[in-house]
Amino acid sequence: MSDQEMKTEAIRLINEIDADRMEDLLSCLRVFREQQDYDDSAYRNSPEVIEQLNRSLREAKTGPLYTNEEVFKEIRRGLRDRMDRSSKGKLL
Repeated sequence: MSDQEMKTEAIRLINEIDADRMEDLLSCLRVFREQQDYDDSAYRNSPEVIEQLNRSLREAKTGPLYTNEEVFKEIRRGLRDRMDRSSKGKLL
């Protein structure tokens, strides 16, 4: 698959992603791009990296992705639950 074909396919997949998942995808792509800046060109164009990117884009469309806000909300809830259990244990 040529670079142009990969770009076209990536754009097609991105256009199908829900708006609420777009932030997560953009974050992933930014990290991926930053990593590429430090890697040599042989690694960047390796079949493994290309397949991983394609898989990530497919999963972004169909997989269970969460927004940063949802993740932080779940972390806060878990921490609150632990604190509540800890403080109740001390009172008993």
